[in-house]
Amino acid sequence: MNWQRKIILAAVLLSLGQGLQGGESEPANPDSDAFDFWSLKPVVRHALPALGQADRDWARNPIDHFIAAKLAEKNLTHSVEANRRTLIRRVYYDLIGLPPAPSEIDAFLSDSDPLAYEKLVEKLLATPGYGERWARHWLDVVHYGDTHGSDKDKLRPNAWPYRDYVIRAFNSDKPYELFVREQVAGDALYPDTRDGIEATGFISAGPWDFIGHAEVPETKLDGRIA
Repeated sequence: MNWQRKIILAAVLLSLGQGLQGGESEPANPDSDAFDFWSLKPVVRHALPALGQADRDWARNPIDHFIAAKLAEKNLTHSVEANRRTLIRRVYYDLIGLPPAPSEIDAFLSDSDPLAYEKLVEKLLATPGYGERWARHWLDVVHYGDTHGSDKDKLRPNAWPYRDYVIRAFNSDKPYELFVREQVAGDALYPDTRDGIEATGFISAGPWDFIGHAEVPETKLDGRIA
């Protein structure tokens, strides 16, 4: 992915984010099929579907109401509640991508606090591992790599500051709009900040085909400049 395509991708992502927040004007013909995608529509709060007593007792939050209604529509029933040992393993893998230590499992199983699960989630969200786990999804999108790829696969020794920037962004809950702006033009918009400079590694992240580009030795390059 070359830098021009990356700029276009970032601009599209930024505009979509603004549109979902209601910050964009209406398109010329919002009723056309071209705009009939759920991902392009503003977020709205829907009324909770009606449920039977058993499903109302099962539901613990508004999302459960929609799940229960859809299950009933398909003549399905919800799964049994996971035990605490399964629950802690799931949340560890989901948030940081690693299994809990035996001591952490024992501590959670013995915690009688009704908010034990909520405390565990907050604890994991506050760990560096959360950003390391979830930043990789964005890094995959921009084709981040510590080497250039292709058959020569040369080392890219200064790629890591951009990787660390993305991790910090997730761990600090950086606003999405700022996250995109820093990567597209951080050196121009925020030249006095560390994030503004390191974020522009987005432009150069991804494979570089040395075979498809003529390699110029340093001596010849110096001669051309002179």
